[in-house]
Amino acid sequence: MIALYIALGALVVIVLYFKWLCSYWRRIGNIDGPAPLPIFGNGYEQITGAKHFGEIFGDIYRSYQTASWVGIHGLFNKPSIVVRDLELVKEILVGSFQHFNKNSFEVNESIDPLFSVNPFTQSGDLWKERRSQVVPVLSQTKIRSCFPIIKNVAENFVNYVTETRESSPDFEAKDICARFTIDSVASCVFGIDAESFTNPGSEFRRVGFELFNPNSALTAVRTLLTLFAPKLSLLLRLPFVPRHVDRWFRQLVNEVVRQRKEGKVKRQDLFQALYDSLTQNGVMDAKSDEIVGHSVTFLTEGFETSSTLMCYLLYELASNPHIQDRVLDEIDSVLKEYGGQLSDEAVNKLVYMERAMYETLRLHSPVFTLTKVCTKDFELPPQYSDGRGKQVTLKVGMPAVIPVHAIHLDPEIFPEPYQFDPDRFLDENRKARHRYSFLAFGEGPRICLGMKFGLAQSKVGIATLLSKYRVIQSSKQKLPLEMARQTFLLAPKDGVWVNFVERNSS
Repeated sequence: MIALYIALGALVVIVLYFKWLCSYWRRIGNIDGPAPLPIFGNGYEQITGAKHFGEIFGDIYRSYQTASWVGIHGLFNKPSIVVRDLELVKEILVGSFQHFNKNSFEVNESIDPLFSVNPFTQSGDLWKERRSQVVPVLSQTKIRSCFPIIKNVAENFVNYVTETRESSPDFEAKDICARFTIDSVASCVFGIDAESFTNPGSEFRRVGFELFNPNSALTAVRTLLTLFAPKLSLLLRLPFVPRHVDRWFRQLVNEVVRQRKEGKVKRQDLFQALYDSLTQNGVMDAKSDEIVGHSVTFLTEGFETSSTLMCYLLYELASNPHIQDRVLDEIDSVLKEYGGQLSDEAVNKLVYMERAMYETLRLHSPVFTLTKVCTKDFELPPQYSDGRGKQVTLKVGMPAVIPVHAIHLDPEIFPEPYQFDPDRFLDENRKARHRYSFLAFGEGPRICLGMKFGLAQSKVGIATLLSKYRVIQSSKQKLPLEMARQTFLLAPKDGVWVNFVERNSS
């Protein structure tokens, strides 16, 4: 009986403790925000799978129309804020970067030695070091040198569509675009053929898919813990990169290094640029974790987000034939100017298609939020522009959530936000908006390092495909289009289904 009383007493103490934690914003200044639940905070619907965390933050963003920021509670009732005011977004990403130089996506080096090499997961001096290793490799010059490699993969992409469509006319766009980006990254970064179009059992494709599988329960758990409970992830010793994937990449990269050292393979690709940079042009050996880790970084930067962009671009072009007509006319005009050849210079002239890509990223941003962790106490502005609300301090360790998806769909910023209109990204329209209203790549010192490579390969892949085919919606397409709720990055729940029609017969 005594044990029962002790257990009940402990339970009461725990409940009261979490209830007290739930009152943080009310206690320090009657800050407005949604009522949290003990332990779950404002993320109960994310835990149960009822909503994606991006949807939850979007609801909060829309519920406090006049607030500069909103007080919320994360998992285990950790105090956080959702940022609404774009000037405060600018301050967090750039002006006061020294107060917010850490992403919330936290991994431990002892558990995730490869993923911890990614600059995205680091902060402070280590972030600067990791970033300095990658930036020169992803320069515009290095990316342009990969154009012939990407073009060859794009031609394989079109050949696959041509050979498959007669027997199986319905294509799942995310699948075929992922095949393209996996092959592109494998060839540009590792100098190997991933065989995504020719080998149904392609190991490279399988391993890449395992990292981002939106329908995997394990992916959901890994994402949830890494984003919202990194300390629990450490306690459970659950890596973001599974052990067998870690081993597979180490074996692959070690073999690539061996072949390069022995002179069996000579290619001026991104892997060679990385290897030369890390080894000081071959004079000394690179640390194994660094070269393998950055190789995985290139995969994560170039594979998933690019295939997502391409997939949703095909969906929007199929849904908006008049816009697709303009894209096709531009491709035809540029190809005619360059003698029917899609050169690097020709791709740069596809300006309307590039605007369509940016509009796709606005409507379907692969990243739902940018979450920055406070690394130095920061004085928040009053919660309301009229001065209402007590001046409060965001303490070290507290996250500031920037709801990218909600900002991109704000009708005050983008009128008729669900309408697909590439002309929103004409120079004059860009300049008329707040610079920090489009955040698909982030902004400031921690802007996406793979942005240029991702856009370049996506442009080549789509332009090559649409030079031969028009894309239309498949009868298999489920509407409205829904997103998977278990993954960190945007993914279609039931796929994006399209057909391709030869342009000379349409």
